[in-house]
Amino acid sequence: MDNSSILIFFFAIAIGAYTQTVTGFAMGLIIMGITASLQLAPISFIAAVISLTGLINVTLAVYKDHHHINWRLIRIIMIGFMPAMITGILLLYYLDKTSTQLLQLILGIVIVLGGILLILKPHPNKQLAPSLFTFLSGISAGIMGGLFSTSAPPLIYHLYKQPLTIATIRSTLLMSFMIASTTRIAYIGMQGFITREIFLFAVYSLPVVFLFTWLGKKYPPSLSDINMRRMAFGLLIILGISTLLTAI
Repeated sequence: MDNSSILIFFFAIAIGAYTQTVTGFAMGLIIMGITASLQLAPISFIAAVISLTGLINVTLAVYKDHHHINWRLIRIIMIGFMPAMITGILLLYYLDKTSTQLLQLILGIVIVLGGILLILKPHPNKQLAPSLFTFLSGISAGIMGGLFSTSAPPLIYHLYKQPLTIATIRSTLLMSFMIASTTRIAYIGMQGFITREIFLFAVYSLPVVFLFTWLGKKYPPSLSDINMRRMAFGLLIILGISTLLTAI
């Protein structure tokens, strides 16, 4: 990549780190949406960088708020997530370019439609969803996380509709992504998919991640729970459109 491409990549990481610290998601979607649409690097390269930098972001963002994590939901999500993520990684490295673009197109449509439905009804449900739905959201998130290192959409749709505080939703999402990133890094590392170039790029990105994660914790937007939900759902729509444009 030339210098301008690197700067754009760092810009995407900065916006993604801040947004994910505030909402509990979006770093992978933002980085993938910006960099893939501009064809700055192969999807496999971008996904690996997202895993490495995202792990740092979620660790910094969640370590003081771990008491908000809903561990029961984490356990159910991960039972479905782990095997599905391995499947997604294998699909990423063995599907041809046309098939990958088709998957991105489907992903973009799902994100946009889901965001529209949720923004029309931002209030949470009165009761927690059955464990089966949490398990299925974990499977869906695993497939997307393996393919694009962006497992957020299914978990966002599911958790933001639960009768939980924003702090609990955000911390639970971040912990899910921490476990997912750690597992994904371990697997692709053992398979030899983390090259020297990927590792060095992630290392050079760390100052950006540290700074904008700190800014997200120090200066979050002053929004009520309901407006934070609306912002999260609106962001989903924007990111879904970006994903669609990437696939076209």
